[in-house]
Amino acid sequence: MTELEQYKQEVRERLKKIFKASGKSSRAFSESIGLKPTSFHKVLKGPAGLTIPLANSIELKHGYRAEWILNGKGNMKVSKRSQLSPLEICFLDVSFSSSQKWSILELLIFEKLNKNIDDQYWKNLRERVDSKIADSKRSVSQLNLERISQVFSELREEEKTSIENHDTQGQNKYALLTQTLLLATYFADKWYGVKNECAEYQELQTEDNLSDFEKLHSYINSLKEEIRE
Repeated sequence: MTELEQYKQEVRERLKKIFKASGKSSRAFSESIGLKPTSFHKVLKGPAGLTIPLANSIELKHGYRAEWILNGKGNMKVSKRSQLSPLEICFLDVSFSSSQKWSILELLIFEKLNKNIDDQYWKNLRERVDSKIADSKRSVSQLNLERISQVFSELREEEKTSIENHDTQGQNKYALLTQTLLLATYFADKWYGVKNECAEYQELQTEDNLSDFEKLHSYINSLKEEIRE
């Protein structure tokens, strides 16, 4: 057994302990941390590994420290959770969830881009641009917005296929590509100033993955430029 396999086995044993202590069914426990039962089974039995956001979600929902779950270090349980207000728990739930925070970020991005399209449309009308031309430009912008959305949809499908095929490397690749592209799209022109502080971008540091990211990022930027016109 390699060191990595040994590490994953130890993490799974701690996760099994938490699951057993919860007294919940597999479905109830998996749903409590934002996973489908099939995905939780793959984490619990392998080959999928336990991610940091998922460990954070377990800490929030069940009171076991993420550091202990992942590395076996420090106290097993936390006490601070009982000091949080209901609103704070709600915010932490969203921020720690491995799926919710990225879904919310995607919603924010497309809400902003839709607003840009509407603003540009009304600006054209105020400047007395022919209404047919203004309508045509808005239609083109909306089509480009759909193309951007399609990029993220296809990446999620690739990630889903990798999970079904027990391809951990592929799963991680497409998840990281999706997350990093969402961040890059959200930060727009500020991206180049913050990318080196982005953990997701740092994890893409292989030649093939970075190449795929740059191609998709360039494509999305070209579509966004047309939306702003």
